[in-house]
Amino acid sequence: MGQGKKAELIGREENCLVYATIIKNAKEIKNVACKVYFPERIHEKPYLLFKPSRTDAARMTGLFNGTFKADIIGIDKEIQTTMMAPEVYFSENSTKYWGSDISESTILGEPQNLHIIDHLKNHDKPDRTHVEFWVSPNSFITPFISQTSSYTGAITQKRIEKCEFTIKGGTVLKFDKHFKSKTLKNNDLIQWSHLVARFETDMPAVELVTIKNELLEDIDDFLLLVSVASRRLTACLGWTAHDKYSITKLYRGNYSFPDVHKEVNSNDVVVDIRDFKSFMKCCYPVFQDYENKLALRNALHSAIPSDLHSLETSYLSMFAGLETLILDFRRREGAELVLSPGQFKHLRNYLKKCIKQSTKPELTVAQQESICNKLGELNRVSLREAFESFCKKYTIYLTDLWPVFGENDAVGLVDIRNKLIHGDPLDHDVFGTLIIAREHLKYTLERVLMRILNWNLAKSKVSPEYLAIYGFGMKDLQTEQKKLSKYIHG
Repeated sequence: MGQGKKAELIGREENCLVYATIIKNAKEIKNVACKVYFPERIHEKPYLLFKPSRTDAARMTGLFNGTFKADIIGIDKEIQTTMMAPEVYFSENSTKYWGSDISESTILGEPQNLHIIDHLKNHDKPDRTHVEFWVSPNSFITPFISQTSSYTGAITQKRIEKCEFTIKGGTVLKFDKHFKSKTLKNNDLIQWSHLVARFETDMPAVELVTIKNELLEDIDDFLLLVSVASRRLTACLGWTAHDKYSITKLYRGNYSFPDVHKEVNSNDVVVDIRDFKSFMKCCYPVFQDYENKLALRNALHSAIPSDLHSLETSYLSMFAGLETLILDFRRREGAELVLSPGQFKHLRNYLKKCIKQSTKPELTVAQQESICNKLGELNRVSLREAFESFCKKYTIYLTDLWPVFGENDAVGLVDIRNKLIHGDPLDHDVFGTLIIAREHLKYTLERVLMRILNWNLAKSKVSPEYLAIYGFGMKDLQTEQKKLSKYIHG
């Protein structure tokens, strides 16, 4: 929650004023005056500005969060609008005292998954529910639109081609751009657009939980593949749905929104935009059939570039994604252990006996215990062995990249990971080399993912042929490895 957000909202006109109910630990605080501020653009978030009485302010002080509910009653005394957020975070609590019996309290609230229902009385509309998911920008799923300007100042938008994809369950997502505008105080007119994914369903618009449980995960999975292919985080930020009974909106919360203002390099992608539809046709079914989707999702997320991470954090995140895939492979192939637990129990007892009877060298009791505590690791198939089997299984070739495991004194990507994960920082003198290693780890992870998703590497920008020409740090790879050797191996 941004500091000073309350001051910013006070200078802005609210969208509505309601009497809210705050619920915490089954206790209710009723009739709390609350100004509601809806976001102007889909990547922004809604806010609440509470104006509680002195008694209610005392009850709300110290609360970190709570549930929010409110109704707007129409002239006909019936509920016109319902608002609900399962969780609201409170902050910037302040009180002004104008005397012994007069005070004014203000509390900022950031609602998570704020759900708005506008109840309709005109039931002549079609029975089906029309849903529009709000999607952060990505050129891969944006229909091409031609814009024509007239001498009068009028602007005409014409859609040149459709952009549609079919996801799980046969749901057809139709991507489109919606345009909005507003007039400023000086009468200047500004216009902006946002991306939506449209479809129709038989589910009632008010069934928030059903839409969320049955559709949102599938759309998130689809956009996850879009994000990896385009190297740009793309997400569903909320939705609106309407049928003949209601119009509903959900502003997604407890969710990290992508940076919609990030500059985009059309060449910095894994899959060229012209091959994207073929990529989705090939890879989306493979993703759907993958048994451990949680592991694959984790690896896909770790491959998406983020400006929020430091160099070291992004490196560790990508390596964790790679390890997740290897661990999943180990479990599927039954390759976690060298011996069965029963067999290793006998070997462990034998090794313990040898350690305790050792005379060359002779070990203290403390040394014996320390070594014996490490014996369990001997029964685990090494990461290197598992990785080599993994690469063989998926026909993954990485000889042109910085090796994951180094030979002799050469530094491997795993050596860098081991140093960073144990809190041993690298000297700033080798940060340039670490950047190269991070890029090669990214290429490695992306190439692994392309093979798991059964995509032809030759039609990607992580193929050996493409990286030989355009890859980062390819020419001086051995020199850069040697630079890190003294920091890693001492």
